[in-house]
Amino acid sequence: MARKIIPLLGCLWLSAASVAADFSQQFSVINDNSWLSGYEDQQSQASRALFSWDLQLEAGPQWLVASSLKAFRGRNGELLTGNIQGISNIDAAQFSKIYELYVQYKFDDNSRLKCGQVDANLEFAFVPVAGGFISPPLGITPTAIALPTYYDPAASCSVFYEPEHGFQWMAGVFAGQEHTNFSSQFMVAEGRYVSATGRTSYGYWHHHGDWTTLNDQQLRAISGWYLNHQQQVSEQLVLFAVWSGLNDDVDILHQHRMLGLVWELPIAGHQLGLMHSTVTAQNRQSEQMIEGYWQWSVTPQLQLQPVLQWINHTDPALDASLVTTLRLIAQF
Repeated sequence: MARKIIPLLGCLWLSAASVAADFSQQFSVINDNSWLSGYEDQQSQASRALFSWDLQLEAGPQWLVASSLKAFRGRNGELLTGNIQGISNIDAAQFSKIYELYVQYKFDDNSRLKCGQVDANLEFAFVPVAGGFISPPLGITPTAIALPTYYDPAASCSVFYEPEHGFQWMAGVFAGQEHTNFSSQFMVAEGRYVSATGRTSYGYWHHHGDWTTLNDQQLRAISGWYLNHQQQVSEQLVLFAVWSGLNDDVDILHQHRMLGLVWELPIAGHQLGLMHSTVTAQNRQSEQMIEGYWQWSVTPQLQLQPVLQWINHTDPALDASLVTTLRLIAQF
C-alpha cells in the first residue's frame, strides 16, 4: 500500500508545482535534557533531540501538499522512570523517516479532505492550549492505545467540517495493520463545539483487528472514548480538562483524567503551565503525574523551557520520582 501511496503523492506534488503555487518550509529542533531523582531503572540522565523538516506547497486556494521528515537521536528518556505516562513527547527509539506525506483538498472555507500518511493526533483527541506541556498525555490520551501517532503515523483519509464557531465534525479511517495495511482499520470520529472563549471535543475510536485480552480471550475489535474541554477564564488564564476510557481489557490502562491551566504572564513571551494527570489501571491502582513548566520565548526562533515533573507510580513499592527537564526549541 505504501509503495502505491508515495508515488501518487509525488505525482500530485509535481502537478501542483506546475501551476501558481506558494512553497514554505521550516526546520526545527527540540532538545530535552532530563535528570531524575527517586526511582531509578537503567539510567538517571537522558539527553535527546527531535529534528523536523516541514514542507508545504499550496497550489491555489484549494490544494495543499505537505511533507514532514523527522529524526530522533539520543537516549530514550522512557528508561528514566518506566512509568505508564512517560515524561517527554519526543521520546522514542532512534529513527529517521518520512513522517508525514499527504494531500489536502479544501471544498470551501469550512470543509476539507486529507489523504496520505498522517499523524492522527495532530487532528484528533488533542487540547490546543496544552501544547506547551512535554508529558505525552497532553498530546494523545494514553487510553487511546491504537491511535496512529508519534512515532508511527499511518496511511489514511479524513474529512473535516470546521466553521469558526459552533459545531464542528470530523472523521478518519487509518490503516490499522503496520500503518500501511487496511485489512485492519482504525476509525475515529470527533465532534467539537467552539465558541469565542471555549472549546469542547468529544470522540469515539474503534480498531478492527486481532486483539488478545489480559485473560487471553480473542477479540476482533476494541474501542474507546475521550472528552476534552478548554475554557478561557481571562485574557491571560485558560483552564482545561481531559477524560478518556478504554472499553476493552486489552491493556492495563482503564481510564485517564487530567486537569490543568496555562497562564500567560504579564511579561511578553513568558508562559506558565501546571497540570495533574491520573491513569487508572485495570487493577484499580493509579499513577499520578504533576507537571509544571515555565516557557520563555527568548526570540521568535528560540524558546527555553524548564520543566518539573513528579510521578507517583502504580507499584506502591516504588518511590515517587522527581524529573527535571530543560527543553530547548529552535525554529528556522
